[in-house]
Amino acid sequence: MPDIAFIGEKTFLFEKLFKELGREYQFVDPGLLGSPFLPRFKMIIIPTGFANPLYSRTLPALKACRSKIADFVENGGVLSVFGPLVPEHRYDWLPLTLRYVQDYRSTELIPASDHRCSCLAEKRSVECDGYLIPGDRFETVLTDPEKRAVLVVGKFGRGLIVATTLHEFPTAEYICWAADEGQPAKI
Repeated sequence: MPDIAFIGEKTFLFEKLFKELGREYQFVDPGLLGSPFLPRFKMIIIPTGFANPLYSRTLPALKACRSKIADFVENGGVLSVFGPLVPEHRYDWLPLTLRYVQDYRSTELIPASDHRCSCLAEKRSVECDGYLIPGDRFETVLTDPEKRAVLVVGKFGRGLIVATTLHEFPTAEYICWAADEGQPAKI
């Protein structure tokens, strides 16, 4: 059983990273989300640009599978979602309230909590494609110098939603943490 589902087209860079970590993974075409034939996963990664039709066709599938995404997290899965790369976005396909505003720039990261998911960022100076406006069920983990959230985590049922605007690959440490933290769940 694969630990990780990557929603989107196959990408050599992520494939190489998963292989180096020795993690079982599967690239899942957005059109297959919610299929009864998909295995259980511990972690799902939704990469940067998922809402921008120039880069991806993932958003309509996420909206169509809203209840299955909620079930995945509620049953113990870890959902890791990156920036949508559109001017503004409401994550209305998530079971928790979250908004995004695009503002691409280099920035320093300021710790706002000591949650373990902060290992997603390896450096303290990074590229971010925007900032998040989290609802009250999210904990802000990292901010930019203006105190705008760039990494948040929300508990839903037995699982977690980790959302970020970091415009960089997640660290190997983060992928291993999230895959170990998650419980096998259906999407």
